[in-house]
Amino acid sequence: MTTKHIVSYSGGMGSFAEAKECVDRYGKENVTLLFADTLMEDIDLYRFLNETVEFLGCELEVLSHGKDVWGVFEDTKFVGNSRVDICSRVLKRDIINNYITTKYGVKERVYITKDDGSPVLTKTGRKQYRSRFLPKEDVEIHLGIDATEGHRLTAVQERMAPWKYVSTLVEDGIFVYKNFSEQFGIKKPRLYDLGFSHNNCGGFCVKAGLGHFKILYEMLPDRYKEHEEKEERLRRIYGTKPFLKKTKKGETEYLYLKDYREKYLEKGDAGQFEFDYGGCGCALPS
Repeated sequence: MTTKHIVSYSGGMGSFAEAKECVDRYGKENVTLLFADTLMEDIDLYRFLNETVEFLGCELEVLSHGKDVWGVFEDTKFVGNSRVDICSRVLKRDIINNYITTKYGVKERVYITKDDGSPVLTKTGRKQYRSRFLPKEDVEIHLGIDATEGHRLTAVQERMAPWKYVSTLVEDGIFVYKNFSEQFGIKKPRLYDLGFSHNNCGGFCVKAGLGHFKILYEMLPDRYKEHEEKEERLRRIYGTKPFLKKTKKGETEYLYLKDYREKYLEKGDAGQFEFDYGGCGCALPS
């Protein structure tokens, strides 16, 4: 049976590099790209997506929850943060996992046991169980993380077994640079040129640090303002908490986007946070 290779395709350089490796190794007919659209991506991501898909020549599946990040926050009355990234779960991980397990998995009943191997029973004496999906076909899910992030791949593999998650980039010790696509005549996404470390959610991310939002404020001020207004709206209606944080000498201060702008950005005092980028990785299974 021919192995099916599914690439979690974010629109960033890492996932393109992984997809390129897959096509070269396994043939474009055996590779499918899964793109989960958060509906708040930078317009240039779609240009990059279209050009790379045409170059690769393989199948693209576009998935969407139907709401953007702030729509999810409003539904849940909770603004995500670096510890609880509900937006990543709803808009990326859940719909990607659901697609893969529905199309390539079979549902199985697993009985729950105690440490001694005896079954856990319900109040009526029946064995308790949970359902899980097992691969019904030979399938590998590829993640666009390179050799600098091998530890993240290991963590995913342990959590998601028996599903097989791989990265040829990690396996082969390949480092992916932000201009990787340009050797094939495909201009890199503009967010990289603006100084962003990733090409997701239009430069927004609740996992990102103060340095990241300094770039957003300076390079895309209208977009910063839009996110600030949406955060303030949920703050007024639901009393939601801020996701930005500043840590100094072990003390943590949480900041709304409005506070960060007024206290630091407008006063030119945000240079101290220049290298506080934070992380993304929202499509990694959990």
